[in-house]
Amino acid sequence: VPPDQAIKLIEVDPNQSIAEIKKTVQREYKLNPILAIQFIFKGKVLPDQLKFAKIGIHPKKDVINLENSLLSCETVMATQAGGI
Repeated sequence: VPPDQAIKLIEVDPNQSIAEIKKTVQREYKLNPILAIQFIFKGKVLPDQLKFAKIGIHPKKDVINLENSLLSCETVMATQAGGI
């Protein structure tokens, strides 16, 4: 991914679920819908129904960088895997 396309600013509402945020990431990065996205925090995959606010990251205060489909904020990241 070219550097000018690798980093995007995505607004996250703390009341959004992980599933809703995944959809936003997929849309903003124009990822193929067949790709699975996982958010990992402290070594555990975050369930889709979990609200973002429950993980203890505050989107209005903490900066979350998305680079090459990797979400990171100290110990949070997203990975993607291809489908069959």
